[in-house]
Amino acid sequence: MNNKRLPVIRLLLFVSPLFVVFFLAGVCSAQILSSNPSSKKSEQPADETQKIEFPVGRSPGAIVFDGNNIWVANQLGDNVMKLGRDGTALGTFPVGTRPVALAFDGEHIWVANKFSNNVMKLQISDGALLDSIKVGRRPEALLFDGHSLWVANGDDGTVTKLRESDHASCTFFVGARPVALAFDGASIWVANNNSSNVTKLRADDGANLGTFDAGREPTGIAFDGVNVWVTNFYGKSVARLQPDGTFKDRITVEDGPTGITFVGGYILVTNYGGRSVSQIEPGGGKVIRTLAVGRGPTSIAFDGVNVWVANGSSNSVSRVKVSTP
Repeated sequence: MNNKRLPVIRLLLFVSPLFVVFFLAGVCSAQILSSNPSSKKSEQPADETQKIEFPVGRSPGAIVFDGNNIWVANQLGDNVMKLGRDGTALGTFPVGTRPVALAFDGEHIWVANKFSNNVMKLQISDGALLDSIKVGRRPEALLFDGHSLWVANGDDGTVTKLRESDHASCTFFVGARPVALAFDGASIWVANNNSSNVTKLRADDGANLGTFDAGREPTGIAFDGVNVWVTNFYGKSVARLQPDGTFKDRITVEDGPTGITFVGGYILVTNYGGRSVSQIEPGGGKVIRTLAVGRGPTSIAFDGVNVWVANGSSNSVSRVKVSTP
């Protein structure tokens, strides 16, 4: 297994011994509930207009919007922070060890704690802990597909599907060190960092629909309504895959692309070493704007008006207005 380590970045319930069912390539359990060619990157300097930074905790690595407020996971502080849209700190809440991923299910915030091997369910009103669920080893990413929560277990090479209604779970094998997840409406796409590929799983039952080359050590993944985009941290690029997993093209961005999302018709990529966000126009596959943010940007969220970026090396989040050209 590749021994390289990415920088500190970044995207439940007790396992029941009652019964185990082997299904497809995964292990399921149920439990009783307790409580085009490559494009050149823009040569324009990073745009610093309309950027505001707000202090948060130590090494923020994940960020999510709950419809009203912004949540940030502070990896080295072992807590999550809630911010208003104006950047006002509304509360800091303890979680497990090394929180690295967040998800919002429409009612609750979910936190993946990498070194606690669990996920936690928080109440959005006051950050109260509602549940804690053991998952695989070193969970690194979370995704909610509208019905279930998916957890990427980095050390196990698996993803766990947790049904939101009753927390029944299934676990499916993917590649080496899954670190990011995306949903295309029917399938879950998994970025496998150490095997340099992505795995496509059918969301209904976890059936493996294929494994596809994704470039060197993928770190982030997103769906734009047609294609799947994958960031390659060491390749300074983003690979675009077609719906069947075949390679379409590669777009050059700045140093250390990590987080990626699709917002308002554009792909946005955080560049860890570039201290920037690249805005890509999918139709032409070109970087149309580069936005300056803080040091070590890792993940990105959108509140309907502004983009929020977690800056892992400057202990801050940047709020940036992304406009169309």
